[in-house]
Amino acid sequence: MSTVHRRGAGHEPAVADAADGPATGGTYGGRAGETHGGPAVDPVGRRGDDAVGRLRDERGCVATALRLGWWMADAYHHAQTADLSTPQRRPGGPPVKLTNLTEMSGRRRLRMYLDGIDVALAQIAELTGTGSTAPSAAAVRAATPAEATAMAGAMTVAGATTVPPAGAAPAAGATMVAEVAALLLALDDLNVDVLRWAMATNPRVGLAYRLGRSLADTVRHGEAEQVPWRFAGRQHEISRWLDDLASVLPPYSAAVVRRSLRAWADAVTRARSGDPAEAGLDELARELRNQGDRWRNVLTGGLHPRDLLDEEDYAVVARNVIIRDRKLAVQAARGIFWPVLVPLLVVLFAVVGVSAAAAAGSPATRAAVALVGLGAGLTAVWRTVSGPALAVAGEVNRPLLEGELTVRMARRVDGPLADARAAARARRQGHPDQVPGGSKYVAGLSPADLP
Repeated sequence: MSTVHRRGAGHEPAVADAADGPATGGTYGGRAGETHGGPAVDPVGRRGDDAVGRLRDERGCVATALRLGWWMADAYHHAQTADLSTPQRRPGGPPVKLTNLTEMSGRRRLRMYLDGIDVALAQIAELTGTGSTAPSAAAVRAATPAEATAMAGAMTVAGATTVPPAGAAPAAGATMVAEVAALLLALDDLNVDVLRWAMATNPRVGLAYRLGRSLADTVRHGEAEQVPWRFAGRQHEISRWLDDLASVLPPYSAAVVRRSLRAWADAVTRARSGDPAEAGLDELARELRNQGDRWRNVLTGGLHPRDLLDEEDYAVVARNVIIRDRKLAVQAARGIFWPVLVPLLVVLFAVVGVSAAAAAGSPATRAAVALVGLGAGLTAVWRTVSGPALAVAGEVNRPLLEGELTVRMARRVDGPLADARAAARARRQGHPDQVPGGSKYVAGLSPADLP
């Protein structure tokens, strides 16, 4: 039996997943040329020998595979922890308002996950255009416990007042357990089939599928004691996958998520050691899923981290780049002064001196000749040195600017981590009702303000 089966449902509580549905499109998830405004494409989304079109299709496959891995992990966790005994439609007439995502029954929620898996597989098969048949969730749908069996199992667990025939209730409960186990096995078989098919289609697509699945398991809702275990070395593997997929992920997304993941791992380590300046494991566990949803949106192109920056962030980036440019200019001047500038200046002064001495006329005329020669020589030296220096500075300044932008974007993406720290500070100061991230210009409630 695989590790995922041995783990069982008792290690994670039965809590609701994030209130969002499976993404069927997105910035990078659609057909090439439609979401990016490019030219028309053929029926499988390719543009012949166009390298840009192929890269765009690969990006779409990678983003879709990442979502596919995320939803596969959510589907397995939902099958482990959700109550599949409730009927698909509530008895007692229509609801007062339209049913929301979080109000779905466990069976409908599972169907939603399976629909998202089928849609993602169809999109990947269309974008790759290899002609191979993609896996299907039909076997998982067939293995879903029947509604009658689920209801009988629920009556057994709840201890229904109507006494069934002798031996019927235990048999119904055992049947329900067996059908749930069969459902989990079918999901794991589908996971293996998808992984095998994705790796054979494109190794990057398979790697993106593994990345989405691992991220979903890392940010799963759970107890505070489970948080250190999830960051026990897993972030290193995820960071390595992000490096491998950086060229086909949205701009800045891999570097930003990698830095944010490192910040969370450091925060978990400090919280576990009892650092009073860090948020506790309880606060981190509450915000971890929100952080995971933001990571997923950044990696799939739904959220560009640069959109989170404001004027203050750009001012900080400009200041830091100017400071670093000044330091680099000073170091470069020191490096080229003796081996380059000093010999050129010695030759220049020698030529100017000889020219002034050989010039005919009064001393004023000789001084004018010397000044003109000195100016022309300094101009030539500046042109000789400044051209390559400015070209090198431009090449060096670009990664410096991108590095500073990455730092600021990662801080903005780490909003849930900042909320966890704010909640911990409010708790330690005796204000548990203070809203994290509230305005610093608004005073908190005092006893006199209360009714």
